[in-house]
Amino acid sequence: MNIYSMMKQLKSFQQGFEEVKESLRVRKEIIEKEGVEIVFNGLGEVVNIEVKEEKLKKDWDSLKPILIDLINQAQDISRDIAKEEFNRRFGSLLGGLGLGF
Repeated sequence: MNIYSMMKQLKSFQQGFEEVKESLRVRKEIIEKEGVEIVFNGLGEVVNIEVKEEKLKKDWDSLKPILIDLINQAQDISRDIAKEEFNRRFGSLLGGLGLGF
């Protein structure tokens, strides 16, 4: 394989990688626990937090551990979603690149 062909493949891979990242950025997931809802995207970024129970709005000490648990859960789910998407798109190629999936 010549260098031009390798560069072309690398550019194609890079473009595909960016496309997957953008599709993960716009994907929205919702989790809820004990009256708190978190909306997050496939990259693990929290998009919105909504408190649904009035008593939780008044009691931050009760709310804080719930939010921490939900955010950690959202990040775990997002990592799984990202891994699935990248593996679906790029297959075993990712394993040799050391991208942490």
